[in-house]
Amino acid sequence: MNWLQTIRMAFKSIANNKVRSFLTMLGIIIGVGSVIALVASIQGMATLSRLQFEAQGSNQIRISGSNLKGSDWDALEKTFDKELKNRIKGWSPQSRYYDWQSKGVQYRGKVLSDNKYHTNIYFGNKNYSMVTNMTISSGRDISSLDIKYSSRVCIIGDALRRYFFGAMSPIGQKIYIGGKSFEIIGSYKAKYGGRLNSDDQMILLPYTLQSSMMDVRSAGDRNYYVQTNTKEDIQPTVDFINQLMKPRVGENGYFDCSSNAQYQEQLETSSNQMALLGGGVAAISLLVGGIGIMNIMLVSVTERTREIGIRMAIGARRRDIIGQFLIESAAVSCCGGLIGIALGCFGSATIGNLLIGQIIRSSSGWMPDVEQFTVLPSMPLILGAFLFSALLGIIFGLYPANKAAKLQPVDALRTQ
Repeated sequence: MNWLQTIRMAFKSIANNKVRSFLTMLGIIIGVGSVIALVASIQGMATLSRLQFEAQGSNQIRISGSNLKGSDWDALEKTFDKELKNRIKGWSPQSRYYDWQSKGVQYRGKVLSDNKYHTNIYFGNKNYSMVTNMTISSGRDISSLDIKYSSRVCIIGDALRRYFFGAMSPIGQKIYIGGKSFEIIGSYKAKYGGRLNSDDQMILLPYTLQSSMMDVRSAGDRNYYVQTNTKEDIQPTVDFINQLMKPRVGENGYFDCSSNAQYQEQLETSSNQMALLGGGVAAISLLVGGIGIMNIMLVSVTERTREIGIRMAIGARRRDIIGQFLIESAAVSCCGGLIGIALGCFGSATIGNLLIGQIIRSSSGWMPDVEQFTVLPSMPLILGAFLFSALLGIIFGLYPANKAAKLQPVDALRTQ
């Protein structure tokens, strides 16, 4: 008997017992569907985190410190321009202006007060937009001349543009910060949905204005953003900066240099562990489904003992009997696997999108908005689930198939 005929007989046997075959598949369907839905949803959340980190800035390093000498910070800036110039694209300070008098930001008679909405006011250089992945939507960026002459100019975030100007162009208008007027030279594209109390409610000023606007006692507290040329340059750059600056930190000082890539790797590791745990729990139902297949195949062997005896009597070999029952159990398992894959794709798209939507809503204001995407299982996950279900059918079908093949033709023919 050829294998094609054996396969036809296996599927004919499944078709003759549709309800029983479906109930046998049910454990495999639930197991495969659960594994795919859980793992794909966790992978979708990991993808969302990666996209959000990339939106903050690719190959980005953040530096912060307090109670360091001005000469220490000067040494760091010289290092950016000399020792590290072949590894980095650019760097920028990101010191913050604190409105202690709570005057807020003013445009004509309209005020956006910190009592209700907090405006983030930063000091940066000409590279600030590049290293923070901000995009100018209208106007221009801060220039070297603005830095050199400490020009009273600023770039505003999309939330401020909407609040003060609506559909009107803000370019050339003047706003007041701490009682001093600043000309708006540019506006940033929304990165956080243009919401108030997010980092779209920001203002960028030339960093050379910091000493004239803030108390000199805060000069020892600084923040920097650095963008490296490639991802491979991140860790060597972080190590070099830490080796340079950490020995300079005094007893009451603080210094930290880290990158988004480190946090992203930690999140990916955590997501992989969660995916393994979730997949392991869901795989238990696959084992239950495999036991169900073995049980129903044993029943099938008992019901078809006379048929087995007739086949042996007319020349069927032991391997033909084993092959027939193995193919039948594998077919049941594969059919269940295919249905489970379809349900898993639907479940991952539904559950994953709900989770991602909830994460985006809860993180609004401190993580950039990213385009909503449909969570679907990866091809390796689909193939792995299908092959595992097929393997499960073969493993749990071995004992019934072997039992059928060991029957003696005379004893089997005597069975009524």
